[in-house]
Parts: sequence; structure tokens; C-alpha cells
Amino acid sequence: MENTENKVAFENNLKELEGVVKQLESGDVTLDEMLGLFEKGVGLTRRCTSALDEAEQKISVLMRSKDTGEIEEHPFNIESVQG
Repeated sequence: MENTENKVAFENNLKELEGVVKQLESGDVTLDEMLGLFEKGVGLTRRCTSALDEAEQKISVLMRSKDTGEIEEHPFNIESVQG
């Protein structure tokens, strides 16, 4: 359930961030509104980045053990994919 809630929260934050960017790009806002939108965008960006960092840490690669032939779970690292 937590993964679904995290996904929804991430998608909502990303959608809200896209709306902020569109408002800023429109040029139809005052300087004060721009500053507020920019601040909001920075906060949303941080939340999205944090969620992505957390997801990246959870990624693991299933690899077959050379010794037993069984599938084992290992932390993700780029060398295991390339090698």
C-alpha cells in the first residue's frame, strides 16, 4: 500500500510542478507571484528528487548464483549490469 501512496504522491507532485512551470512560462504573473511559484517549484522539485532517490536505493538486481544456481537478490550497481 505504501508503494501505491508514494507513487500517487510523486505523480501529484510532478503534475503540480508542471503546472507551476507553465504558469512561470506564461509570463502572466506578477513578480511576487513569480517568486512564490518559484519557491513552490523548488519544494516540489526537492520532494520529487527525494522520492526518486529513495526508489533508486530500493532497486535490486536478481542474479543467479554461480555456486548454487539459485536466484539471489543483490543491491543494484552498474557493474553488475554491465559485467
